[in-house]
Amino acid sequence: MPSAATPPVSRLPPELLIDIFVSCSDIPSDELTPVLLGQVCRYWRDVTYLSPRIWQRIYLYEHHPVSVSHDQALWWIYKSCPLPFDVRIEARSIDMILPLLSPVLHHMERLGRLTISGAHQEVFDFSKFNFDRSRRCFINGLNVLVKGVSAIDALGVNPDSDGSDDRPFSEVFRVHESSDGVPELSLHLPVYALPLASVMKPIPVASLCITEFSLDVTTDVVRMLNFLRCMPLLETLHFAGWPQEGEPILPGFLLPVELPKLRILLLRSTCSVRPLLSHIDAPALEELYLEHTNVDFALRTEPYVAQQLPSEEGESDDEAHDFSQSPWSDQATGMGLRALLRRSRPPLRVLHMDYADMRTKDFRWCFDHLEYLREFRIVGSDMSDRVVAMLAPYRRRTFSFGLMNLKEPDDPRGSWAVRLPSLTRLMVWHCQRVSGAAFVEVLQERVRFTDWAMEEGMGETIESVVIAGCSEFTHQHSNELAETLGERLRGSV
Repeated sequence: MPSAATPPVSRLPPELLIDIFVSCSDIPSDELTPVLLGQVCRYWRDVTYLSPRIWQRIYLYEHHPVSVSHDQALWWIYKSCPLPFDVRIEARSIDMILPLLSPVLHHMERLGRLTISGAHQEVFDFSKFNFDRSRRCFINGLNVLVKGVSAIDALGVNPDSDGSDDRPFSEVFRVHESSDGVPELSLHLPVYALPLASVMKPIPVASLCITEFSLDVTTDVVRMLNFLRCMPLLETLHFAGWPQEGEPILPGFLLPVELPKLRILLLRSTCSVRPLLSHIDAPALEELYLEHTNVDFALRTEPYVAQQLPSEEGESDDEAHDFSQSPWSDQATGMGLRALLRRSRPPLRVLHMDYADMRTKDFRWCFDHLEYLREFRIVGSDMSDRVVAMLAPYRRRTFSFGLMNLKEPDDPRGSWAVRLPSLTRLMVWHCQRVSGAAFVEVLQERVRFTDWAMEEGMGETIESVVIAGCSEFTHQHSNELAETLGERLRGSV
């Protein structure tokens, strides 16, 4: 029996005390209300620590150290289990929304309502949608728009500016239906710069799209690679930048980032192809898209190249001396692709190069190492007849697997082989340096050889060829090639 001196509040039954504490916790505050209540006395501490209801409201503030906010979020999420919880984020800078939100994203299956206030105002009620909360990657896509210095006011960094109408995304959270009718969630955030890895918790997201808003943004490769480390479950990565003349690689030591689940990678309009490809470890990569990376000016890659001791294989000038309108970016793309294939050995099946060229020696090296490639598309390349000739059968004196094992009956010392032995689809657009005769001769030889090999059960053959917009490939060449390819030659000339 409590004594007469016991305060009346301590004589309240736990159920009523919990209701009072829940009401206190519902009031937005940065005072960590449940913790303060538990410090009053042992009875209150036992009540607060044993009641999940008291921990269902999480308030995260920008002015707190990020590490403290992360610990708070994780502790509140743990104490409120198995009940749903609500989160409120107060951030004067929209750059802080993702860092503050990052510890919550691993527990989206219990998130009820999320409120964002400050630089951005938004309320999103997760309970209104029938999400598949059993998925490991609850967020299907994260889209980050890097706006740079020119957008500081629009991002709300300057509290005195009136930039609210200039924000590129009106909503951070967007819902769309997938092909099977299940709603999917994506996040859309404009930022001044990519968040530092030191203020992030790992994010369970399957798809990431980073877009640089304008030429005012200089790609920070080190920061981007560190940001990617926060997404170990990433399956698709798109990066679109702006090719800047003399764009430097910013100071910092580049370390490879492991993305074991990455299947699709797209790099577009950037001078940072080499450092990105050279430092992404993607052993499951199946599709690589390089678009609009050709530039006609020298790239300032000295800080990056200086880190390669000894220098990488292929760093020397191209011995073929073939013409190119973009020799500097050709070398960067080729060396980056070499590094990616050498480190990751991915089962790459699709290679799409749209105004993204390489040197002749790089084509040769890559063709020798892309044994699983099934689809090769190239647009606007300065490649010469030498590159096309690499697709023809050739003699070799070593034995290997599949098509590499084929031995010519009258030449027991050697064997026939083809590069890209799994190739089934070839598409060439607007390549003006290749002669029509080279296309005809090489593809006729290859198809005759691979057709025979497939009949013998020893390899793949070409299923589809498109040659379009190539000025040296005429109707006469198309007719000659059609005699061998038949309907497999599609939409050419």
